[in-house]
Parts: sequence; structure tokens; C-alpha cells
Amino acid sequence: MDTPKQQAMRKAGTLLMAGGTAALSVLDVEGGGPFTTLVNVAIDLELKPLVLISSLAHHSKCLASDNRSSLMLHEPIATTEDPMLTFRVTVLGRFAKVEAREAQQYFLNRHPYAELYAGFGDFSYWRMEADHAHIIAGFGRAYGVRFKDIAELMPS
Repeated sequence: MDTPKQQAMRKAGTLLMAGGTAALSVLDVEGGGPFTTLVNVAIDLELKPLVLISSLAHHSKCLASDNRSSLMLHEPIATTEDPMLTFRVTVLGRFAKVEAREAQQYFLNRHPYAELYAGFGDFSYWRMEADHAHIIAGFGRAYGVRFKDIAELMPS
């Protein structure tokens, strides 16, 4: 029987595997402070987050300057609920560009509409090497965990 923390870690892994959209936070290349934007996310076989971004985008310039970042994903928010009770996970790590052949199938399987711009010369795939995750599993249930511990709980 899983502990509440392990249950939350499995749920976080499932949320990551579903991909979708996430808030990407980077360090602003112009001022050094936090900068957050919305990105599409997919996950590779090692549960590593992938994004496809244009080199023209501000967040791409920020990642090229300092690759430390975080991604926050959450379950859908019901309009009748307190959004602060929504299950969510924030993953912290560093992004690096990867070759399209390493990421394209995972990303386009999750976001087929991205095929329209995936081949443009200014778009690149970036993969996060995640170190830690912060899980909010409900009121009073927050867990800081090593990302590899989430990945190890998930089926291959």
C-alpha cells in the first residue's frame, strides 16, 4: 500500500505523462528576475519534459542565456472549486536543446497540430533534466521530492 506521499508522486507522474500545457518559468535575460509563459509540453520515455519553442520567443532567449527553469502543470480546474485545491506539480531543472529526431515523435504524438510549425528553422526542441519536484496534493499535503523518485514509480 502506497503512502500518501507515494500516491501523490504517482499522480504527479501521471499528470506529467499526460503532457498538455504548462507554465514555464525562466530567468529573464534582460533583468534577471522571473519570467513565466505558457508552453506545450510532452514527455519522453524517461519522463523528461519536452518543449518546442521558437528562437524568436523571449523565453527561448532566456533559456539560451541561463537554462535553469521550472514547469508547473495542474489538473483541470472546476469552476465550482477553490483553484488552490487543484492537484499540481512544479518540476525544477535545466533545459537543453536536443535534436529533433530525439524529441519529435513524442512531442507531435501529444501535440499533432504543432506539425504545422515544427519544421520551421527557428523552432527547436528542448528537454528538461529535472532535479526536483514540488507536489501540491491538496490542502496541507505538499511534498518536495527528487524527480528521479517520481520517474522510478512510473511504469516503463
